[in-house]
Amino acid sequence: MKINRDSNNFDFLRLLFALIVAVVHAGTLSGVAFISSTNQYISSEVAVDSFFIISGFLIFMSYESSQSLTAYARKRIRRIFPGYIFVIILCSTIFYLISSKTLFEYFNIDLLKYLAFNSLTLNFLHPNLPGVFENHTIPAVNGALWTIKVELMFYVIVPFISILVAQYKSSRLLILATIYIASILYSYLMHWLNFNYQMDIFTKLERQLPGQLAFFISGAIIYYYYGFFYKKSFLLIIVSCIIMAVHKNVIDLYALYPISLGVIVLYVANILKHMGHWGRFGDLSFGVYIWHFPIIQLFVHFNLFANPVIGSIMLFLSIMIAAYLSWHLIEKRYLYRSLPPNQTPH
Repeated sequence: MKINRDSNNFDFLRLLFALIVAVVHAGTLSGVAFISSTNQYISSEVAVDSFFIISGFLIFMSYESSQSLTAYARKRIRRIFPGYIFVIILCSTIFYLISSKTLFEYFNIDLLKYLAFNSLTLNFLHPNLPGVFENHTIPAVNGALWTIKVELMFYVIVPFISILVAQYKSSRLLILATIYIASILYSYLMHWLNFNYQMDIFTKLERQLPGQLAFFISGAIIYYYYGFFYKKSFLLIIVSCIIMAVHKNVIDLYALYPISLGVIVLYVANILKHMGHWGRFGDLSFGVYIWHFPIIQLFVHFNLFANPVIGSIMLFLSIMIAAYLSWHLIEKRYLYRSLPPNQTPH
């Protein structure tokens, strides 16, 4: 069974997951009760995990459909960096207007560190701008960007995994399963270390590539075994839903969580009835993801949640407008520039 590259629900899911992350962050940063109350129904952690699963599925497809390693690298760089670098530079420039620091205090070594570390996707090393959001619950300018370095690291290792499974086709499932299990064991180790030594560094390390690799590989496994996935989809979706319910409500089944979530997400993406062309206005999911955090921080700074309902509506419209402009003025221009006619940007 061939993968449906046209009538699928990837655009819908990516936008949905980006908006879920935005809503959860809006509740956390604003403290508005009716926004934060949605946390009992939605999870930014599950949304990010789902992003990684979709990425694993699509990026392996992208690599194997690319004419060369250079073409693959070009597509990946063009998809991430133009919008990512622009949001960093723009925020670091215009947020001087709301900083408590003077001109010379703001445009100094701290600003250069912010630009350097964030441009290198090492956001955790310098997340704050001088005098900006310093009285907020979380003073970071853009706390959502931590996933970008994980995504980029995954892009780097995809060719190695793809070449390995191509060379040893008879052992392909064993190779992918070994990577999956190693990632799960790494996560368990980090949680154990955090529990025994009470050091937050272990939680942060768990959220990096070795720990998140299980989600990427879950997407890759379903991509490589899509025929089996399609034929057994009804059985797989039932088993996966049961595992997820037990994991959430009864007992920890984290070892099966990434692949079970992968089955559910990619079933909705590929097999469930087409939900319409959600990308008709552009691929807005990445823009929502990279712009929502600083926009929420601005709303908090200017007390625009004084009326929670109006503030929330304004926030949603602002994020969608920013994402629309980001796609049409920046992301799309670089993504489609000089691509060969038979090459796709995904």
